[in-house]
Amino acid sequence: MPSFSSPSSIKQSVWFAYDPQCATYLRENLSKMSPGDIWCAEFDSSNSSITPQLTLDKYLGDPVRQLTYKHFPTEEPNINVPVYDSTKPEMNKIEYLENFLSNQCWRSAIDWTTTYFQQQKQQQSAEYYHLWFIRFACLVKIRHFQTVETEFESFGNLYSRAYVNQQHGGSILPFTLRLLYAEMPYYSDKPHDSLDRLFRLLMMCNTIISVTNDKKQINDLWCHRRLRVLYSISNCYVIMKRIDSIVDILEQIAKSDKKNQHFIYLLIARVLLQFGDEINAQKAMDESIKLNTDGDDNQDYQLQLLLTKGLFALFRNDYDLCNETFLDVLFQTMNVKEQTIATNNNCVCLLYMSQMKEALRLFEFLIHPQPPKQLEKQTIHESVIYNICTIYELESFRFLQKKCELLHYIHKHVPDGFQLSALKLQTQPTH
Repeated sequence: MPSFSSPSSIKQSVWFAYDPQCATYLRENLSKMSPGDIWCAEFDSSNSSITPQLTLDKYLGDPVRQLTYKHFPTEEPNINVPVYDSTKPEMNKIEYLENFLSNQCWRSAIDWTTTYFQQQKQQQSAEYYHLWFIRFACLVKIRHFQTVETEFESFGNLYSRAYVNQQHGGSILPFTLRLLYAEMPYYSDKPHDSLDRLFRLLMMCNTIISVTNDKKQINDLWCHRRLRVLYSISNCYVIMKRIDSIVDILEQIAKSDKKNQHFIYLLIARVLLQFGDEINAQKAMDESIKLNTDGDDNQDYQLQLLLTKGLFALFRNDYDLCNETFLDVLFQTMNVKEQTIATNNNCVCLLYMSQMKEALRLFEFLIHPQPPKQLEKQTIHESVIYNICTIYELESFRFLQKKCELLHYIHKHVPDGFQLSALKLQTQPTH
């Protein structure tokens, strides 16, 4: 299998580094721990209890609803979108949190956790810290990165013995919480800090994998977690524009995740294309096609391949072919994410071809599907709304009115996690 990274890229040993002292401890105590909670704390750390603190202790509410009422004072509330109300005690049940999450009402979910952590005493349990993860994940969804970092600071050292189960060992912090902690500096444009945390987490995964080779189910779980860490590391390299490191780590992932190798090499092709290396991008795509043993029967792969070919056409300024390719994707898939990617790129082609009205028609078709069907929340993606508003500004002197009409439509169909900045309105919601 060809390599698309340079010889000067990261040394191979870094991907498999592990902690021998920790490995010895885990071998002696592995039988006491549950598979998902296997962990080794710092041996010289304190086991004194730490109390996480809220820094965002006010309710966020629903800014979409607030701004809609400002422009449309007589508008009826959208009963299809659940909203947290702190004056209703029944809303503090866990079922309401699950409902907010399933409906993508991130702000209501955050408000639910605000009440919970204000009213409940700290508990040294995985369930308690899982609620912290839910809070942080929702805050990331609405881009409150600084709040997450500040509240994480109150946790202290996540590798300390304070976060070890005192009865049977193992971690009381969910792995997802540890991974999110490692990723957080990345969101604040500090990828080097994220890399330090992620490589430390990678070493822990490697160590656990090294002592569970004879326990397939446990080993598979931690191999999967290791892949998640590797993908997060690759995201850091993307923002740092270290192309050799990105390709190097994706090739490592391909070696570990053989059943998805053909998809990973398509991803490598897109990365190389993004950085202008068309020759190696073409080689990576050719390698991907060779690795796809299912042929045309693998519809998911064929769609991803078609998307990649469309990106090649866009890179080569072949707008006619690009337009044709992305239209094929739109006709062949009902997947919202693929439709959004294809529509965004297709509209870029149409704009280059001076077909602004056709681009706007495509965008509006995505969020106003015809014939009418049940609209999926993910269809009204912020990037799509932002692009529509940009075209409104270029296409019509009535752009403010059109944006307000779009706001009214969003209020009817979108939960409270929507970012108002996508509408490019100067006015802000009242508080």
